[in-house]
Amino acid sequence: MRPYHGLTTAIALAATLLTLDTAQAQTMTPQTTLESLLTPEGLPADRFSPSFLAQLPVTQVQGVVAGLVAKHGPLQRIDPTGDGFTLRFGKANVPTSITLDKEGRIIGLWFGAAETLGSIADLAGEIQALPGRTALLVVSGGKDIIAHAADQPLAIGSAAKLAVLVAVQNAVEQGRLRWDQVVPLDPAWKSLPSGQLQDWPDGTPLTLATLANLMISVSDNTATDALIRIAGREAVDEVSPANAPFLTTRELFTMKTTAKAPMRAEWAAGDTGTRRALLERIASEPLPPAAAILSDVTHEVEWFFTARELCRLLDQTAALPSVAINPGLADAKAWKSFAYKGGSEIGVLNLSTRVVDKAGLVHCVVASWNDDAPLDDEKLFAPYRGILNRLAERE
Repeated sequence: MRPYHGLTTAIALAATLLTLDTAQAQTMTPQTTLESLLTPEGLPADRFSPSFLAQLPVTQVQGVVAGLVAKHGPLQRIDPTGDGFTLRFGKANVPTSITLDKEGRIIGLWFGAAETLGSIADLAGEIQALPGRTALLVVSGGKDIIAHAADQPLAIGSAAKLAVLVAVQNAVEQGRLRWDQVVPLDPAWKSLPSGQLQDWPDGTPLTLATLANLMISVSDNTATDALIRIAGREAVDEVSPANAPFLTTRELFTMKTTAKAPMRAEWAAGDTGTRRALLERIASEPLPPAAAILSDVTHEVEWFFTARELCRLLDQTAALPSVAINPGLADAKAWKSFAYKGGSEIGVLNLSTRVVDKAGLVHCVVASWNDDAPLDDEKLFAPYRGILNRLAERE
């Protein structure tokens, strides 16, 4: 379950084949270099540093550029934006940055996630047309702008960690727990990545606030399992009865191995009692190695939420610091505040964002996509980012 706090395609590297004279180098600004790079002729190899080319040959750079034009239409213009630029194609905007050495050669190049152009309705149509099953909810000022299968539960991966956050928040409000409460890192909590706590020394003192911040901002699975155990599984079940018994990430990984195919079938067909019995059977099993996890679609064992439920969870947790660390695909500078959590595994992708504009109007955008085949994430990222930007432009 990889977090979608890294949601971009990057090309970056370093230094030179031929020395350009100083006068020529001075005319090679980042913008003019980008303009030349985006022409049909492109740039010759001597406009890239040798260490850059050692990592990415010029033919591959040309392929990336050609792919952008083929996918998003002809380049209209290049606008400076902050520390980088926005490439404005016919069908999409693409953030980019470029770094030159003192001789005007490219040593760093990055293309970000595209923002599809069009109205919110047009962008919603792109999401609805994706293969498999999709759900989309766009709420602005408490009113539905788009509601496509918004009450249909779909697998959402790590976005389910919002339910864990609510359970802990409830326990704090009830006085059972404190955000500054310190607990030693229990090796029994350790899970597979995403995250970093699985590599930390056993017994490391951690506050509940630290665990919550890691669980949401970098989707740390060990932090998640720690909070489920500390708050109590039954507390998370109360937040999401439809997912009871609420899986820890360690239990989910254990059931996604080849050997557990019969157990996955039992889980999918079983009631709550059957599922609790299955978890008891694997309770003492060691954590499987990452290599043992199937690369096939296995989202019969997952967490299932509706888009509307996720908006409610974001509303409940919007005041907590943990949801305001990683903005996901939202432009943090465009909003007064944001709350975000996403989730993914093979065949599963979710993006859940709550933003507040400068006038104080609350917007929630939740998109979920399930299919029985691996997903091309960018096909959801681009229209989703476009919807967020259209909402920002409505101020």
